[in-house]
Amino acid sequence: MSLHRSRFRGKLMSAFVREGAGEPVLLLHGFTLSHHVWRATATELSAEYDILAPTLPGHWGGSPLSKHDGGVRGIADGIERQLDAIGWETCHIVGNSLGGHIAFELERRGRARSVAAINSGIGAKRFDTNGIRVGLLFTLQFRLVLATRMFGDRVATDPRFQKPVLANSAHDLTAVDPDDAADMVRAIAYCPTYLSSMLAFARDGLVVDLDQVRAPTSIMLSEFDIYPNHAPRIRQILDHLPNHIREVALPGVGHIPMLEAPTQIATALRQHFSFAKANTPPG
Repeated sequence: MSLHRSRFRGKLMSAFVREGAGEPVLLLHGFTLSHHVWRATATELSAEYDILAPTLPGHWGGSPLSKHDGGVRGIADGIERQLDAIGWETCHIVGNSLGGHIAFELERRGRARSVAAINSGIGAKRFDTNGIRVGLLFTLQFRLVLATRMFGDRVATDPRFQKPVLANSAHDLTAVDPDDAADMVRAIAYCPTYLSSMLAFARDGLVVDLDQVRAPTSIMLSEFDIYPNHAPRIRQILDHLPNHIREVALPGVGHIPMLEAPTQIATALRQHFSFAKANTPPG
């Protein structure tokens, strides 16, 4: 395992994890978090694949990001620079939540061999009810940011402060490693673009046009996700997917399933890579 470390507010946090050998796989986390959410899944996949799990630019331990570049395109620019630096012209891209939106943006730029989007709000529209609800959730969560910055690890390691964050992330809270739970709070508290990125997402929208996606793609949806993935409008999209895009159910898990079920997610991703291989045109 290769760790690139950088000094950041809160705790010494690595900027990315690189481990394994084989086909290149990029793992992208969600908003306000860091690559730590992929830790266990990355290790499981590293026996077969070359894994890169970076912290997104503008997040806890990631590369700097100006307040004007906090939207999907600006974050994707930073990830693309990392791919160029390690010589990956293309790779399989797996993204959770916001990471899925970054994955689709990179696919649009021709960098994806395949895409696996885990709970990325497929079918969202600008200023829809769910987008407003999620925005409000993150706005209310900013109180945790202030508390952690004021009192430090006493907040980050306190289960009373962790519980509301975990409740939006996992179905089985007891399955989440305590270190991962503490790192979630730290990452939220020390995300330097927390507010500016929220404004950018509201300005630009988080809309995915599946009609424009050409790479083999798996839309992975958790049974207990906080997003209404089975709403009629979304169901209509999922019921009419082209052959190179498929829906995958993730039973028994929440919005960030890698935290509570890394083996289940590693298995689902291996199946996705097989699907991608079978649906990639020769040459």
